[in-house]
Amino acid sequence: MSGITIEKVNETTTIFKITNGSLNVTVKQGNLEAELCDAIVNPTNEKMDPDGGLDSLIHDVMGKFFADQVAAVSEEMEGNACPVGQSRIFVARTRTNPKVARFVINTVGPAYTPENAEQAAFYLQSCYSTSFALANAYALTSIAYPAISCGAFHYPPAEAAQVGIESIRQYAFNVKDVRFILYEPKNYQIFVKEWTKYAQKVNETSAVSANTRGRLRMIPKPSSESLNSVRCSLCNEKKALATGKILCVDCSQLARSTLFDNFLQRLRTASEVSFQEIQKVCRVLQPIFNYYPIAYTPARKYDHSIHKRDAVAEHYVQSYCDHQFRITMPMAVVGDGNCFYNTFVKLGGAGTTIETSAMTPVELRARNVVELALRMNEYKSNYQSLASIFDDCEKYVQYEMVLDTNYAAIWDLLSIPTVLNINVISVYPRVNGPDDTYYQLLNNKKFKPLISSGTIGEDREVKLLFSHCNKPINFGVKKENWTPNHFVPLLSLR
Repeated sequence: MSGITIEKVNETTTIFKITNGSLNVTVKQGNLEAELCDAIVNPTNEKMDPDGGLDSLIHDVMGKFFADQVAAVSEEMEGNACPVGQSRIFVARTRTNPKVARFVINTVGPAYTPENAEQAAFYLQSCYSTSFALANAYALTSIAYPAISCGAFHYPPAEAAQVGIESIRQYAFNVKDVRFILYEPKNYQIFVKEWTKYAQKVNETSAVSANTRGRLRMIPKPSSESLNSVRCSLCNEKKALATGKILCVDCSQLARSTLFDNFLQRLRTASEVSFQEIQKVCRVLQPIFNYYPIAYTPARKYDHSIHKRDAVAEHYVQSYCDHQFRITMPMAVVGDGNCFYNTFVKLGGAGTTIETSAMTPVELRARNVVELALRMNEYKSNYQSLASIFDDCEKYVQYEMVLDTNYAAIWDLLSIPTVLNINVISVYPRVNGPDDTYYQLLNNKKFKPLISSGTIGEDREVKLLFSHCNKPINFGVKKENWTPNHFVPLLSLR
């Protein structure tokens, strides 16, 4: 299960760790200019002309080599050296100044007023996206931020922290060590509070215990009374029905993403009763799919201008995968416990649907739960050759699969082709050698829909790599310990 652990190191340092090892976020009260890491992010102005504050401190600490680089760009570009929301990277560490960050990434945060809050959030997120893009391009793994725009530009620290959280989820990719080094004690306390709230939300959503799931319940437990035609299929309440006489008026007006959030919550509620209750509710909910169809065509070719490269996964491909896969490029996918479903959503161009709203990982998970729960025996029969690596399917669906941000298992891989009407080719690195059972059973194996609507050509195939958030360590003579904890798609370079 993917959650976030909170480690309070001392009164001025708190670390938030994603439990699958994909990311550590450190919030620390201290001096950014003294932080030793791959890159620190310097809040500057559009001319990149230090005019006091942290920008001047960083110039003083980094020295003449750094200052000369910044001055050269500033002179050449004049007043447009670094527009608001953009970032520029410079070398900082030298032989004569070795005890500083390797790079400094200059960024220009927005000025905040209540009237321009939405625009300011856009530019602040752009500061994160452009700085992370540079960090990933330079293969950096650690980066330290200040509270961008929270000083003279008056950005509310709580809102700034929330933008930072969402930006890290979307843009960190191969940067596994993100730090917020905050000078003001007040900002430290606020950032810790916001990250704690986010961690608690993730942990509550992922929790297996019935008590925790009960606190999250949005929809009443199914009563002993049988579901009938006057009840809404989604909320299970007696209300006036609208769409196709299966949804009430209120549920039929929900945004697609919210509807499927409630859909998955209904399945979680059923999981507190039994696997048979999940199957029963799946039969009730399944007709909803008819009103929310998907038209899915996955991306197949790597585009440098659109896709982010996953450098760690590339190491696995080039070092441990069969030669036929070494002409592919792994695309970076957020490792938040939903990487399996994030993969297919991202390949679909944010999940193209017949309507303009986007398919979310939650929706895809919900569809997969229904498919697997209702046709479990067929999947067991069709894939008897994989029985030695299967978990107990009923228990997996009931206690793990219904939880958002929970790790995917082999079962998810079996049913997703039917849900999306695609073929999936699994790629398993032989880190543990050619005798590894998982390598033998899963590498270069094509998973097909149980029932396909039409012939599936190469344009509807997805290559899925069993990867890891970190490169393999040297196990010595004992290599069987390596297990994947991340999924990424492999895209063609030709």
